[in-house]
Amino acid sequence: MKFLLMICPDESTKVSPEEASAHGWVAEMDGRGVRLQGHALRPAAEGRAVRVRDGEVLVGDGPFTEAKEQVGGVDIIECATLEEAVEVAARHPVARFGSVEVREFDEVTGATTEVEVRVPLPPSEVWDLVTDLSRLGEWSPECTHASWLEPDAEPRAGARFQASNRYPNGFVADVTCVVTRADRPHGFSWEVLDDAGVPGSLWSYDLRPGSEPGQTLLRHTFVHGPGDTGLRVAARRSGADASAVIDGRLTALRANMTATIRAMTGSPD
Repeated sequence: MKFLLMICPDESTKVSPEEASAHGWVAEMDGRGVRLQGHALRPAAEGRAVRVRDGEVLVGDGPFTEAKEQVGGVDIIECATLEEAVEVAARHPVARFGSVEVREFDEVTGATTEVEVRVPLPPSEVWDLVTDLSRLGEWSPECTHASWLEPDAEPRAGARFQASNRYPNGFVADVTCVVTRADRPHGFSWEVLDDAGVPGSLWSYDLRPGSEPGQTLLRHTFVHGPGDTGLRVAARRSGADASAVIDGRLTALRANMTATIRAMTGSPD
């Protein structure tokens, strides 16, 4: 797990250069392999705050808050748990006369993968296939069933459908999805919602005519959203191995997406 440490000395507290020096902390954390990088910042008084209001760019001089503690530097660390990150932050000398804010990086939101396949069918036929929920269970290695939630529903923005997914470990999840784009024959996209209604992922098909008549260049994309998903839970539990867990899942998704397109279209590409 990666964390950002915001080093915030209290400028009203007088300390000696020796007390404020972070050289020992840097050497210790570099030796432990915890610290990935870090930088001191110029004084807040030399900074600028940029805002845009009614189209006008407003630039103000720092410091930007009334707080006595201003961010004086940043470090990026990698730890197995939040508790370890707190322990690392507590050993920083500024923690004794200021504060060190610990913020976890969100490595899951925005995780993206895609595949592109040349399909021997025209875009209009491919669009009809990618929007045919009744057959998705035949083609997908993970999705076992999908159906519209409304009677006589059709692919359109705002339409909802339900899908069931079976994962390699045997776990089965039922999810609600909302169509975000239905532009025949150019594209079809949908969001998968978590239990709170927050988008857990965005899936999309983009269709372009191929280089030969009757061909389609079909791009299938997955982007992880801010919602809670099995991947987010697994990444959180894995600690320092979160990046490997995310990469492994994206690799599996690429394989599944390619297999789905090939089964759907009969494409050997």
